[in-house]
Amino acid sequence: MLLLRESKYLAVPWKNGGGVTREICREPPEPAPFDWRLSLATIDRAGPFSHFPGYQRTLVLVRGAGVELDFGVHGGATLARTGQLAIFDGAWATACRLLEGASSDLNLIVSQERAESYPRCVPLCTAERIETAGWTETYVCCVEGPVEITTTATGTLMLGPVDVARCREDDGPVTCRPATSGAASVFLASVRRRPHPEAP
Repeated sequence: MLLLRESKYLAVPWKNGGGVTREICREPPEPAPFDWRLSLATIDRAGPFSHFPGYQRTLVLVRGAGVELDFGVHGGATLARTGQLAIFDGAWATACRLLEGASSDLNLIVSQERAESYPRCVPLCTAERIETAGWTETYVCCVEGPVEITTTATGTLMLGPVDVARCREDDGPVTCRPATSGAASVFLASVRRRPHPEAP
C-alpha cells in the first residue's frame, strides 16, 4: 500500500486549458495514453469540461457547495453534498455551473477500451472491509475524515481529507474505519486492465 498525501499531488493544466488539476496517479505514466487517471481539481468558474472520447469519467464532490453538470441531450447531474458522484461518458459535451462559490472534485477517468473500474462512495459508521482481489489497484480516498486504513501487509495508517491509499491485490483486504466520532466517508475506485484480445 502506498500513501499519497494531498500536498504532493502534481499540478497539470486541463486538457482544454480552462484550469488546473492536481494529478494523484496516472497509469501508465506519460508519454503513453493513460488507461486510468485519478486527479483533484478546483473548479472556480463556470465553463466547459475537457473532452475525453473513449473514456468514462467519475466526478466526486469533496469540498465546496457543489456543481451542476449539463450533458446536453444526455441530461445532467447535481453534486451538492460531499461524497456525491456522477458517472458519465467523457465524449459527452459537458458544461459546469457552480452552485455557490468554488468547489473541489475528484476525477477518475478510465479508458473504456483498455480498462474497467468500480467507483463508489461509502459512508463509514463502523469498520468497512474492502476486497482488493481481482483488481490491479484499489484507490481509497478520504472524503470526510480522518480515516484509519489497515492491511495485513502494512498495519494501520491515517488518511486526512483527500489523502489517497493506493492498494494492490497483494496487500490483501483493506479495512477502513472512522478515526474520530465525527462523520467519515471514503471514495473507492477499483481498477483493472482488460485482457488483450487473442491474436488471430
